[in-house]
Amino acid sequence: MSFDFNSFIDMVWEFDDYFWFIPLVLIVALGLYATVKFRAVQFTEVKDMCKVTFSLKKDAKDKITPFHVFCVSMGNRIGVGNIVGPITAIIFGGPGAIFWMWIFATLGGATSFVETTVGQIFKSKDENGGYIGGPAYNVGKGLNSRKLGVIIAILMIAVYIGGFVLSEIATISSSFTSAYDFEYNTLVIAFILAVIAVLVAIGGFTGVAKASVLIVPFMALAWIVLSIAVILMNASGLPDAIVSIFTCAFNVPSAVSGGIGAMIVWALRRGIWSNEAGEGTITNISSSAHVPHPVKQGLSQSIGVLFDTLISTMTALVILSFFAGDFSALAEKAAELDDGSMPLLQFVMGETIGGIAPTIVFFFMFLFAITCFMGDYVIGMNNLRFITKNKTAMIVLIVVTVAIVFFSAYSGSEGLYAIMDVLLGVCAVVNCFVMFKLSKYAYEAFQDYRRQKKEGIEDPVFHKSALSDSTGVTEWDD
Repeated sequence: MSFDFNSFIDMVWEFDDYFWFIPLVLIVALGLYATVKFRAVQFTEVKDMCKVTFSLKKDAKDKITPFHVFCVSMGNRIGVGNIVGPITAIIFGGPGAIFWMWIFATLGGATSFVETTVGQIFKSKDENGGYIGGPAYNVGKGLNSRKLGVIIAILMIAVYIGGFVLSEIATISSSFTSAYDFEYNTLVIAFILAVIAVLVAIGGFTGVAKASVLIVPFMALAWIVLSIAVILMNASGLPDAIVSIFTCAFNVPSAVSGGIGAMIVWALRRGIWSNEAGEGTITNISSSAHVPHPVKQGLSQSIGVLFDTLISTMTALVILSFFAGDFSALAEKAAELDDGSMPLLQFVMGETIGGIAPTIVFFFMFLFAITCFMGDYVIGMNNLRFITKNKTAMIVLIVVTVAIVFFSAYSGSEGLYAIMDVLLGVCAVVNCFVMFKLSKYAYEAFQDYRRQKKEGIEDPVFHKSALSDSTGVTEWDD
């Protein structure tokens, strides 16, 4: 009996549709809890968020600063999810899905603050004198459970290889083959991406951080400029596009299968893929920052969710303004293009700016997916180091990653998103339970930070004595 890949993917999608109601409840609950408990930190501390993230204060050359980490994490956030995510949410959930993406992103700002602060508190020193952390380290040190930490580390590696890498590389391949139609085009892009994967592995986290600082700000700004240009070229449809986001948020178009429940779940699934608030994946990166107080990194990552949502909104308006908010016309064209998000984007771009559109789309997808991949590499390696520091195991992970990159680039199937979607949901469930357990540490650190600020201390310094229980906290002096 032969294996039918398409039937398998259909089965995974069907399971995913029901399974995601569990992460939905937990993520919303955690977001509401964090918003109330931390006094709406995502709104009240915006000034401080900007200050700690974009500070021009220079650190030692070998230190990973909040801005370095912000760029790496934004490279991981601002990527395929910001282009494919909102378009898919619109196709299957209607224009109103964007409204709910905004709601979840608002809650996600508080969630990201909590999980990032906790990650900073329980980070560890690596073999090079830098810092390393993430959900596995939170559990291993914060909950004193090495075994559970290993299980979570394995899950994170599975998300890295079987989720993000598969989907992101497949998207690059798909956009490349659409832009450049020639014999062996999939083989060419597969080889190019495999070489890039090797170079990322050679550069390590320091190389990724330095590259992200150079690429990510340009990449994000360029996409915003392009999106604004396309939206202005379809300016007559912009008012209706904006209106459709609000009117369809509670009045779901009949073409949306599953009604408002399905729309909300699609908004969360694609929103969390984009901003990663609640999954715990970003803490694998944010824990590497060298900061005097854990809260500073929490604030930096909180504002990252807002930046990410801006990029996703621009992508959504590119699509909706072209169709002037007419979901029936949009759904009809999407069905004609086999419900593919990339084909729909390329169609809109092509109709708006002409024949150069496929090349432009590929250029951005290439940059976005590569910066995502760089962040994903850090996630994979950080979690493998929690399990073992054996160099052979690290080489094996690199070899497997390069092989997966080549396979997913060569196959170029958007069906691979189904695997990623399930893995992200599992991550969200595990991370939410862990954060409910460990959020007290973030709260006590937040109270300490605010106290020092009220006392006139411009740059608060954290000592683990500020915690009621500092068991497992190893990288902060008494």
